[in-house]
Amino acid sequence: MMRPWRKRYHELYLKLRSEFDSHVIQWIAEKEEIIVSAPLSFGFLKHELSGVRKFKSGKLRILYVLSEEKPDIWDVPPEEPEIMFLYVDLRRDETYKEALKLLRKHGIVQ
Repeated sequence: MMRPWRKRYHELYLKLRSEFDSHVIQWIAEKEEIIVSAPLSFGFLKHELSGVRKFKSGKLRILYVLSEEKPDIWDVPPEEPEIMFLYVDLRRDETYKEALKLLRKHGIVQ
């Protein structure tokens, strides 16, 4: 039996999510549960964001990593499988460029 994935939130993700109104935050929380239920179902980004997975739903974009695939993001590797949510935004032309810039600024990717 597969152990359940625990959720962890990077400070950047929490900051970005908090900028939305309460209805959008609730919508994001619902999508987080979809990700947790099947984290391997969503594809990887390429190039500078390799190892980072993306969830797309309508206009919503959520970037996350799994402890089993990118353990270097965790200071101490977790004993249980974890998902770390990194970035959330609504789709725009610059979504992934902005994500890369912020993830680099926060030391998540090189």
